[in-house]
Amino acid sequence: MKDIMKNRIGALSIALALSLAAAGTGHAMSSLISLSKDPVWPLTTTPSRDILYNVTTVGRAGSGMLTVTFTAGDLPPGVTVTFSPSSVKFTGNQLSAQTTTMTVSCPQVMPIDSFPFTITATAQRESITITNVVTISPADIAVRPPTLMIDNLSNGSYRIRGLGATGKTYQILATPTLDHPVWTTLGTTTADGNGRFTFWPAPTPNVPMQFFRAVTTSGPLVP
Repeated sequence: MKDIMKNRIGALSIALALSLAAAGTGHAMSSLISLSKDPVWPLTTTPSRDILYNVTTVGRAGSGMLTVTFTAGDLPPGVTVTFSPSSVKFTGNQLSAQTTTMTVSCPQVMPIDSFPFTITATAQRESITITNVVTISPADIAVRPPTLMIDNLSNGSYRIRGLGATGKTYQILATPTLDHPVWTTLGTTTADGNGRFTFWPAPTPNVPMQFFRAVTTSGPLVP
C-alpha cells in the first residue's frame, strides 16, 4: 500500500513538473525587441521651431505587461524633447509595434538632423538606445539645393514633398511640358529646421502631365 501511495505521489509530482514546464514554454518572457525613428514631414507650410519624429518600438509582454518609457539626449543647448505618449504598453505574448511622437522644440529654426542625438526606450529589465546618424553638416544644410518628391494620395490627390535648406521659402513652379517650358507659380512653402517642406497643389483639370520645381523666393526665376 505504501508503495502504491509513493507511486501516486511520484506520478503527481511528475505531472505537476510537466505542467509547470509547459506553462513556462507557452508564455514568452516580456522583452523589448527593437527601436527605430522616422522623420515626419511637416503638415503645414508655416515655418516652425518644432520638428517631429515617429519613434516605433517592437516588444512582447509575455505573461505580464511590458511598459516602455522614452528619453532623448545629446541635443544642442536650449532644445527640449517631449514624447506623446510618454510611454507605451505591451500586453500580449506576440510581437507587436507601438508608436510615439517625438517633438523636438528648438530655440530657433535649426537642423537637428545634423546632431548625433540619442533616443532611449527603457523597459523593466532592459533598454535600447539608438543614435541619429549625421550624414550632412549644418553648413551644407544651409545651402542645400531643393529636391522634390511627389506622393499620390489615396483620395486621388497628390502632394509635393521637398528637401532643401533650413528655413528657406520656396516657390513651387509647374509646367505641362519641358519642350520650351512656361513655368507657372503655384504658391510658396517654407522649409522646417531640417530643410523639409510640403506643398499641396490645387487640382489642375484637363492637364495630363505636369513637371514641378522649387526655387528660392530670393533668387531669380530661370526660364
